[in-house]
Amino acid sequence: MLVTLRQLQYAIAVAETGSFSKAADICAAEQSTVSQQIKSLEDRLGKSLFDRSKQPITPTSEGKVVVQQAKEIIDKVEELIQPFKRRS
Repeated sequence: MLVTLRQLQYAIAVAETGSFSKAADICAAEQSTVSQQIKSLEDRLGKSLFDRSKQPITPTSEGKVVVQQAKEIIDKVEELIQPFKRRS
């Protein structure tokens, strides 16, 4: 199983909002989809990325690293496609 850009976007949104449901709203997805995809990402990485024991949900130490790297990856993808957007 690969890590997808969408999973990374969900992780960023959860970290920024502190909520799976708010992240789902931002990402135009169902809350269950965001939850499932975050769980799938955690399974792939073998680490829990979020502390779900209190509200708001907060990234674990590993989650902070993943979210920071996810932001860098998303920024790089945007940088990659930006020249093509201008041509359209």
